[in-house]
Amino acid sequence: MPKWSDTSKTSSRQSASEILASPPDHASNGKSGQPHEAAGDLLTAIFAWLEQEKISYALLRGYDELSQPGDKEVDLLVAAAHLPRLRELLQAAGCAALPAWGHAPHHFFLGYSPVAGEWLKLDVVTELRYGKPVRHLAVALAQSCLQHRQAQPPLYVLAPEDEFLTLVLHCLLDKAGFREARRRRLTALFDQIAGDEASRRRLERHVQNHLAPCLTWPQLSRAAATDDWQALLSARRLLARQLWRKQPAAALGRNLSTRLLRRLRFVLHALRQPGLSVALLAPDGAGKSTLAAALQRDFGLRAELLYMGTNVQASTVGLPTTRWLHRRQKAARSAGLRLLLKPVGFVNRMLEQWYRFGYAHFQKWRGRIVVFDRFVYDAWVARPATTLRQRMRRALLNLGWPTPDLIILLDAPGELLYRRKGEHSPAWLEQQRQGYLSLQHSLPQMVVVEASQPALVVQRAVTAIIWERYRKRHAKK
Repeated sequence: MPKWSDTSKTSSRQSASEILASPPDHASNGKSGQPHEAAGDLLTAIFAWLEQEKISYALLRGYDELSQPGDKEVDLLVAAAHLPRLRELLQAAGCAALPAWGHAPHHFFLGYSPVAGEWLKLDVVTELRYGKPVRHLAVALAQSCLQHRQAQPPLYVLAPEDEFLTLVLHCLLDKAGFREARRRRLTALFDQIAGDEASRRRLERHVQNHLAPCLTWPQLSRAAATDDWQALLSARRLLARQLWRKQPAAALGRNLSTRLLRRLRFVLHALRQPGLSVALLAPDGAGKSTLAAALQRDFGLRAELLYMGTNVQASTVGLPTTRWLHRRQKAARSAGLRLLLKPVGFVNRMLEQWYRFGYAHFQKWRGRIVVFDRFVYDAWVARPATTLRQRMRRALLNLGWPTPDLIILLDAPGELLYRRKGEHSPAWLEQQRQGYLSLQHSLPQMVVVEASQPALVVQRAVTAIIWERYRKRHAKK
C-alpha cells in the first residue's frame, strides 16, 4: 500500500496527483483486510467497518443530509463498551480524535478525504444528555435506543419513536427552538408512528416515564396536529428542573466539571494537544497566496493565517502603528522627515515581527493550525547582503523566528511560473526555484509539492499533508 513519506527524517517531493492517490499509512488493527481509506466514500466505508466489527451504534439524526455533497457532520450513539474499539477503527481509517474537554459526553473525530476534498466530523455519544450551555441532564434512553435500532443501509438508525423523542429533547433542551427542518422531520416521524400501534405505545411509555408530567402525550399530539412545535417551549424550564431532580448530585457534578474544563481548555491544549505550525514557501507565481487564503477558509483545518511580510494591505495580524507609519512615510515630503521615519519604521517592524511570533505561539497553544505566509527562509534564497549595514539589519530581522513543524514548498518550472504571472524572466524564476529546492538539505521537515497542477488539486494535496502530520502527531499520545 502506498505510504506517506516520513518527512521527520528526510524531505520529500510529491506531486499533487501522487498525494491524492496515496492513502495515509494507517495503523494495523491486527487483522488482514485492515480498514483504510482509498478513493471511495469514507463515511460509507466506516459504516461497513462498524458492521463488520459488530459495533452497536445508531445515527441520532440527519439521515437525509448524508447524501448531500460537501463536508459532513454526523451524530452517532454508540454503546459505551464499544467506544474503545470504535476509536481504534476511526484512527485506522485516518480520523483523528479531537479534544472534547468541557463537552462531555461527546467524543469528536475528524477525517479528510483528499480525493473529494471533503471533511467528515463524527460526534459520538455513549449516553443521552441534554442542556444548554452544558449537557448535564441525563435521560436513560441510550440502551433502549440501541436495542431497537433499525437497519437502513448502509447504516443503522434509531427507531422512529426513539428519533422522535430524542429530537424533541434536543430541540427543547439543547437548542431552545425548533428550526423548520426539524419541525418537518418531527411531523413526518409522528405521522409514521401514528400508523404503527407498537411504535405509538412504546413512545407513549417513553413520554410517561421520562417527560411527564411536564410534557405529556396529548401535548405532543396537539403540537403535531397543529404543526405548532414552538408551543412546547413553554415546558422547557419545568422539564429541565424535573430531569435535574431525578439526579441532583450527578447533574451538579457534570455541570461544575464541564464548566471547569472549559476554563482550563487553553492550558490543556498547550500541555496535551497543541496545534501545528506550517510555513508556506514558493517562488513567485506558484500560487502561495491563493493557497494560504484557501487553507484559512477550510472547514476542517480552521487554520490561522499569519502573513509575515511587509505588505500592509496583505497583513493579517500586526501593530496599529504600522498602518499609521506607512501613511506618514508615503505622505512625507521632506528628505529630513523621511530619514527620521526610516529607523522608526525599522523598530516598528521588529516589534511587529515579535508580536506576530507571540500571536503564533498563542494560537498554537490554543490547538490551532498556524499557517505562515512568508517566512525567514525566503530571505535565505534572496540576494545576499553585501554591506555590514545590510548584514546587521538582516541578522536583527532573523532573530526569534520559531521553527515550523512542517514546511510546504510549492514547486513548478520557471517557464510555467513566468507564463502565470509574466513577471521577471523564466531564467530568474528558475534560479529562484532552485534556491528554494536547495533548502531541502537544511530543512528536514520540508515537503515539496508539485504545483504545476490546478490550484484546487494542489490545495487538496497540501491539506492532506497538513492533516496527516497533525493526525500522526496526536495519534501517538
